[in-house]
Amino acid sequence: MSRSRTWWPIALALVAAVALLYGVVLPGGYLTWLWTAMGLWAGAAVVWAVSLSGRSWAVRSVLPVVSVVTMVVACSGVAGRALFPLHRPGLERLATATPGGSYGLYRFSAVWSHDGCVAYVTKDSGMSYFSGLVRCTPGVRPSPRMGDTARDVVFEALGDDWYAFAVPRSGSRIWGFNPFTVKATPEV
Repeated sequence: MSRSRTWWPIALALVAAVALLYGVVLPGGYLTWLWTAMGLWAGAAVVWAVSLSGRSWAVRSVLPVVSVVTMVVACSGVAGRALFPLHRPGLERLATATPGGSYGLYRFSAVWSHDGCVAYVTKDSGMSYFSGLVRCTPGVRPSPRMGDTARDVVFEALGDDWYAFAVPRSGSRIWGFNPFTVKATPEV
């Protein structure tokens, strides 16, 4: 068996893993990247399934292990929580400057002030109706009815007057990924 046939599905799975983890870097996730990751995973699974013969058990297990580990990390919200401190300095500059639309890995569809807080709404949100980050002035807590939402907003304190927020489709999870609730959300 050629080396390219052996490593091609593994490389495709690693690209899919990166796409999925990027898709959940913000509360609510990026729908386009989640769909891209699902397509890449499907392609990797097909290539992997049709080229199993002649492989050792160690090589055969790489794709399933990578997929399970990636799903656990994506579903738990670890990627978003781990990357937020790295983006905080830039987001703080963005919060004090004229409201902008993106910084680093973060893309926002809307930025506005509301009751002493600046809200950054996740662009292309796929796992919630409305989600993102909020920076409040010291001593101010964000309102559970932020903007024109019909449902209560769920907040998670990130420290130093920063909060992650979401109006979830179901449950009260802010970070992470539930593969059964991914669907398009109209832009805010």
